[in-house]
Amino acid sequence: MLKSFVVPSSEVPGYSSIYRHPDYSGGTFNGKFADITTLYEIFKAQVKNHPKEHFLGARTYFHRTNTFGDYEWLTTTDVDEMVDDYGSGLDQLFAAHAPDINDETGQQPLGIFSNNRPEWILTELAAFRSCRYSVGISDKAGIKTAEFYICCSELEVLICSMDKLPHILERIEHTPRLKVIISMDKLDCSKPTPFTREFNVETISELKSKATSLNIVLTDVAQVIEMGRAKPTEPTLPKPSTYCTLSFSSGSTGMQKGILITHGAFAATCRASYLGMQQRNVCHLSFMTPSHIFDRFIIYAFMHDAIHVGFSSGVDELLLSDMQALRPTVLATTPQLLSSVYNKVVSATIEANGVVGILSRFAYKSKLSRVSSGGGFKHALWDWLVFGKIAQLFGGNLRLVIAAAVGLKPDLHNFFRAALSCNVIQGYGQTENMGIAVMQRINDISTGNIGIPSPGFDIRLRSIPDMGYVATDSQCPRGEIMIRSKGIFSGYYKAPEKTAKAMDGEWLATGDIAQLNPDGTLKTIDRIGNVIRTALGIYVELEPLEMIYSTHRLVDSILIHGTLHAYDLVAIVVPRSETFVPWAQNIVGNKDAELVELCKDERVADTMTEELRALGSRAKAPSKAVIGAVHLEPQAFGEIDREFLTLSLKLRRFKIVQYYDSVINDLCQKMGNDIDLQIKTSGNS
Repeated sequence: MLKSFVVPSSEVPGYSSIYRHPDYSGGTFNGKFADITTLYEIFKAQVKNHPKEHFLGARTYFHRTNTFGDYEWLTTTDVDEMVDDYGSGLDQLFAAHAPDINDETGQQPLGIFSNNRPEWILTELAAFRSCRYSVGISDKAGIKTAEFYICCSELEVLICSMDKLPHILERIEHTPRLKVIISMDKLDCSKPTPFTREFNVETISELKSKATSLNIVLTDVAQVIEMGRAKPTEPTLPKPSTYCTLSFSSGSTGMQKGILITHGAFAATCRASYLGMQQRNVCHLSFMTPSHIFDRFIIYAFMHDAIHVGFSSGVDELLLSDMQALRPTVLATTPQLLSSVYNKVVSATIEANGVVGILSRFAYKSKLSRVSSGGGFKHALWDWLVFGKIAQLFGGNLRLVIAAAVGLKPDLHNFFRAALSCNVIQGYGQTENMGIAVMQRINDISTGNIGIPSPGFDIRLRSIPDMGYVATDSQCPRGEIMIRSKGIFSGYYKAPEKTAKAMDGEWLATGDIAQLNPDGTLKTIDRIGNVIRTALGIYVELEPLEMIYSTHRLVDSILIHGTLHAYDLVAIVVPRSETFVPWAQNIVGNKDAELVELCKDERVADTMTEELRALGSRAKAPSKAVIGAVHLEPQAFGEIDREFLTLSLKLRRFKIVQYYDSVINDLCQKMGNDIDLQIKTSGNS
């Protein structure tokens, strides 16, 4: 029985049939919450239905010891009152210092530059109250990237954490339109946060003086809220057709693009996924930057039926500590994070030596058999003996894990279902459709697929003959994923030609290649922009290979690349130091050798190449997609250059390839191949 509904007589030349969610086969999803058409209305529904619930929370910060405690909360009513005052204060600031309307959008943008914290969502909701739209800038973005966002979106008012102030003021000539900067942290230093540690009354006074000399209005959120409380303004509420955000594409395959999204489109996507995921009274840890659309999508989707949003401490090393303090019920994450945790946990359990390893392997086999046979995700004995400790790493309260972006390997997918004793589902979406357009159903225990169309989404495949993909194949349709729904972006900011290229009539062309499985689920198999053609004349899909090799116990992260005149692939590998160092020391016969020295040793690199080739063979990687040489990089990609990672922590491939150009040449020469770095980048990026 097909899991997707096939629209009768919908196949046309060059395209597959149209597929829909079986419960919404008519293509619409009227009913519950159909009257809610903007993100602000979603928020107001939570205010009405859950007024005293915990809503936005952050961990208590102890500045003397630079440590974090339990979560402190604002209720929905608290947030509603603050949003009203905050919005009134913003009205006054815009009227006095930045009254101009953006010619492209007919609205005023409001920039937000910080890590995950309650003030982020408070600011966006306050913007919505007066029909403004947000422009999110990731805390992990370098100052040059931030300046690109500020200039590209023509921002005049920016809200940021205090640590950003010196950098912005120092380089103000690069953002000439900026007129008002609002600090999320109090400028009187009365409430220390992790972002005020380097500041005191004297340094703040210097910042104020510098801002005055530059003709920049500098204030803080607390003062803006007080302004609004003293002089309330009437709200100007958004409509479905007005913009809620200008978000930027990841830039993993090319120049970042500004993506305009309306309230109506975003609200439709959030409601569709809420109906698909069937979760109520959710507790969510916000750790993926809100400037990336996925985190906000989760927040607004579950706001339909009450959500408690606990924001992470912002320290990567404390992420598991944040989970244990919050005990979330839903975890929205990326396969990259799960893969990282998987490597550490598996080495201590099912790959361990002795009694621990024997017991863990038997428990895992028993638990997986129970899950696969439909017996449920829990097992009293094995959860108590083995898996309960793993679940406690994530807070011990999870009932749903949602992994978006690149597909999960089946082994990893099954492991977390067994280890966390809960639903682990995959989904697929892009910023252009602002969430999850394809998603596995709750209690679907299959692996190796991204699910079926979300409610209200039409999905079909378009043939890509140049790459050998035929969408009309009756046995296994394959082609580019095309999406049609109310939840589609309005266009790229000031780039109509790129908008036209991304659309095929009313269909969004994603650039991702999928195949339709016999059961009606979809599986991503390729990417038009992330494909390498080797000297053998074959196209190699890179991201699935990287997912395979990133599970190796010695690998922290990996970038795989190939060339038109090289038969084998090359890899830039950042080792996982805790496992790699003792392993490599054994190879060189020196127990005192350190990471940097070991990465330079050719014997270590050659042995690592053999390790990866063996893993590829075990994982049944394509036989003609072989890693022939490895360069070991002791620094994490993000430490070398923050621009090497997208806001969702995916590798920004073209930048890394440029950086390692000479290294890749040397590796290919080592393999005895000529060099020609020609990357197949046709299609929408």
